[in-house]
Amino acid sequence: MPSLPAGRALSLACLLTPLLGACVAHGESSSGRASALATTVSRAITCKAGSPQRTTLDRFLAAEKARGADDQQIAAARAAYIGVSEAEMVNQGVRPQACTAEERAELKARMGRIRAGDFNTL
Repeated sequence: MPSLPAGRALSLACLLTPLLGACVAHGESSSGRASALATTVSRAITCKAGSPQRTTLDRFLAAEKARGADDQQIAAARAAYIGVSEAEMVNQGVRPQACTAEERAELKARMGRIRAGDFNTL
């Protein structure tokens, strides 16, 4: 099976990033919330508006379990978080997006809530 050249693979990742979020986001599903978390964390890191704790994903998954998510939903949420995070990282590397002061302030507030374990506002 032929492999894609690196440039084409990165271009494909850039094109698919918005689609991945749309495919994953199902309103209030665990996968949708994980996608929103990954997007927020990735953008906050890019904008230097805060970074996650090492346990952020585990704490989020525990919160989803407490909300009633089953093992399959938890696995889907973990996969969504990882997939969206990787796509965001590739996309930012290929097509950087500047951060406004307003966006940075909003992300700082969101990351503060995330670091405190409040995942209700995703």
